[in-house]
Amino acid sequence: MAKKQLSEEVATETTVLAEASGDTSYTEGSPTTALVAGNTLVEDLDASDIAFPRLQILQGISKLAQEPGNDLSAGDIVLDGEYKLPTPVELTVLRIGKMFEENVSWDDGEIPRILTKKEAHEAGGSFEWGQNGEKPDWMPIADALIAIKGDDPEVYPFDYGEDNYAFALWRIKGVAYKRAAVKMFTAFRMYYRDGFTAGTFTLNTTTDTFSGKTVTVPDLRRGHKNPPEFREWLADFN
Repeated sequence: MAKKQLSEEVATETTVLAEASGDTSYTEGSPTTALVAGNTLVEDLDASDIAFPRLQILQGISKLAQEPGNDLSAGDIVLDGEYKLPTPVELTVLRIGKMFEENVSWDDGEIPRILTKKEAHEAGGSFEWGQNGEKPDWMPIADALIAIKGDDPEVYPFDYGEDNYAFALWRIKGVAYKRAAVKMFTAFRMYYRDGFTAGTFTLNTTTDTFSGKTVTVPDLRRGHKNPPEFREWLADFN
């Protein structure tokens, strides 16, 4: 097959995490910029010009979960707004970037800004929770480019040996941040120190209660080490 080109902080500085993991592809910002830069496409092309598949974990209020006629419901892990993935999902992180999302009133129709930490500091506002539970002005989010292992070649169009893979972006925010992004950062610092693709994660979903409301949250666990040959194959997409 022709290959397509595609916090609570664990570390206070980007370089600490990069050095600990042995991988410099961790950045403050979206990982998609690096994907489209430096290849044969025009220099002005950026992530907004590429429609990357997205990984979503559905809540009860998710639009997809409420649409009549589909078999999607709260707790499902969905790829590209269409495919319900069997669980547990096995994934490998190729790149991950940390940014900060502005805490705004969605009811007022405001659109939150998403900035790097430096830009958010320059914009002003708080990063810590208040003593009485007040939300900070800026909340950490993570964008991860992931390779997902599966069976159906229609859903997972890239083959390696007898296995198939799909590549997707997973934006991790809100209650999912501690349960997924922080676990990833910890693994990269403790277990997968020689690079993000050193090992896998398995993703399931579970529920938790916040302020009397039950929400779906990711249940991310460390998986197994990846063989060097597979990591070399992944490097062609990174």
